[in-house]
Amino acid sequence: MKVSKLFQCMLAGAVALFCAILPALAAPPVRIAVACGGGSGMEQDVVDRISGDLQNNSNVVVSTVKPDWFITCNIIDRTDTAGGSVRVNGTIVIKTTDGHVLNTVSTQTNKSDFSLQPGTPVNKRLFDNAAREVIQSLVERSRDPISAAVDTEIQTRDKIIKAQRLGDDDKYEEAIELLSPISPDTPHFRGVRQLMAEFRMELDALYCVRDAQKLAAAGKYSQAITTLKGVDAKSKRSALAKELSSKYRAALARQTARRSKPAAAKPVTSSNTAQLQALDAQKKALEAQKKAVEAQEQALRQKGK
Repeated sequence: MKVSKLFQCMLAGAVALFCAILPALAAPPVRIAVACGGGSGMEQDVVDRISGDLQNNSNVVVSTVKPDWFITCNIIDRTDTAGGSVRVNGTIVIKTTDGHVLNTVSTQTNKSDFSLQPGTPVNKRLFDNAAREVIQSLVERSRDPISAAVDTEIQTRDKIIKAQRLGDDDKYEEAIELLSPISPDTPHFRGVRQLMAEFRMELDALYCVRDAQKLAAAGKYSQAITTLKGVDAKSKRSALAKELSSKYRAALARQTARRSKPAAAKPVTSSNTAQLQALDAQKKALEAQKKAVEAQEQALRQKGK
């Protein structure tokens, strides 16, 4: 079956729209500034290599402009000229801009120049070898921790974005379940816990509104008003809860007025008229019987005299 050109155009447009929307829903890359701690040439060599590795990672932007993280390299030369030993210490610290340390990588090397004569400088080749070892070791040891930290960050950002979308659709239980595994190791832990608390509040508010609407539908306005008091003032349903409360108070007032109003007299029908006439006839007959009894009583009294 041939597909019409119109359908092909519509399909191409839908795919283009999806591709345009998808990046907006994905987590943004991590902005990382890689810097020297002391400004030495050895540190700069490490910084250049790490920056080169990171530029190949699509989830990272290497920049000193508004970075999310800092990767700082410190290399300290502790050469003992008198003792003929070379010791070089290197450290890389990965941390967020607000000071949350994500990981630390350290290494050191020690070399001794046993041929050193008193008063002569340490062998330069020995020092160069020590420096190269520290530089290479720092770069290699830091690759996996940096990569793992970036992966965790992107996964966490993805979960937060998805959870926020679920919250927008009132799917709070799914959003909370998605965020629950996020551990204190991530710098987003505190913000995630606050977001989960917000979702729990909104979930409670959602249930309160739904329960109140069911009660109101059953005419239980007083209970509905009490239920709506459980909606937190910070909830996005706070305005709706106030609106419903006012509505239910007015309905409750009308309901109370109807119950306290006296019942109206029933209209007189033809059936009622006939019954009234019968009762009136019985009344007249009874009055006639009463008069006859009274006359007999009076006659008997007169005979007795």
